Amino acid sequence: MNRKEFLKLYAGIIGGLSIPGVLVESAHAADPASVKGIALDESYLVKGLTAMVRASTWFPAHWGAGILAGYYLCRDNVLGEETTLGIKKQLDTAIALQPQQFAPLADEAADEALIEEIPKALLPAMQGGLRAHGHAVIFASLSVKALHDAPGMARPSVIKALCGLSRQIAKHKPQKPAGSETSYADTQTMINALFDSLVRFQPLLGRPSIRRPNFTHMVTHTEALMNLEMMGYADLTKEGHAGHHAHLDVPVPAVDPAILPVEESVSLEAVMSKDYWADPKNQKRWSDKFAIPNNPNGDWIASGHLFKVLYSYHRLIARVADKEKMKLCSQILLERYINPDVQGG
Repeated sequence: MNRKEFLKLYAGIIGGLSIPGVLVESAHAADPASVKGIALDESYLVKGLTAMVRASTWFPAHWGAGILAGYYLCRDNVLGEETTLGIKKQLDTAIALQPQQFAPLADEAADEALIEEIPKALLPAMQGGLRAHGHAVIFASLSVKALHDAPGMARPSVIKALCGLSRQIAKHKPQKPAGSETSYADTQTMINALFDSLVRFQPLLGRPSIRRPNFTHMVTHTEALMNLEMMGYADLTKEGHAGHHAHLDVPVPAVDPAILPVEESVSLEAVMSKDYWADPKNQKRWSDKFAIPNNPNGDWIASGHLFKVLYSYHRLIARVADKEKMKLCSQILLERYINPDVQGG
């Protein structure tokens, strides 16, 4: 399927799903003439890559990757001006709260050919199973995409630091798939497996005392593998299948039938509304450090994961034709982001 055919299919699916704000999808730059509303400027690509480079270990690279995802979330989807401005405000808050990590890098001559070093360095972090919830894949996939859109950042020191994130994670012992199946027929089968896996957890909805498995990274890991294929790294995507299988192996936690679920309004539309981003309670939580039990929806949510999960999920739902399944998966995935009493996820 070529890019034109993919965009046509995407538009048809999303139109049928009637999801507000989801219209443009691309592994490359969207055509500005096709995008209504406002967009963020490319300085967010520079800032995001900078923060990843300045990360002392792989974990603080979350903040820079989150900025990149927030940029693409706004660029590739028609969200409405107020929602986009709400997301921009939170991106700016995240940057302001960690000034040292976002401090500009020294000038250096760029060489776009160096970008290919990042997928090469990624391979050892993928082989044999799942490491660090797929973060090497997530970081490399986002950073390669961003570097192609901001080639001036393809500097030797930047590339070295980004490759270093994968090399750190490659040292982790891999979690191997539980079953004998370690590959998928194709990327669509992998995406279908993600959504089928999420549906298994429906019994947990409305029961916040039950800790959720890591839905967030199941989604971002899946999109990262898909994106690698879209950028031309099909063989690398296949190397990630075993780790993806391991990611989806997690069992459904036991549910006490005596504990009746509480009805909640959880939807993608709610999270993508201007009210969600303008909510003073959310803004206060996101501006403070993550802490249990006082602030479980702290910076872990906004700076670290909310931008990434929404960016990834918007891309993946383009490949799901069953709108009822998509609606259910949205509830399961986003419950944590609506209700701070829900942990994990």
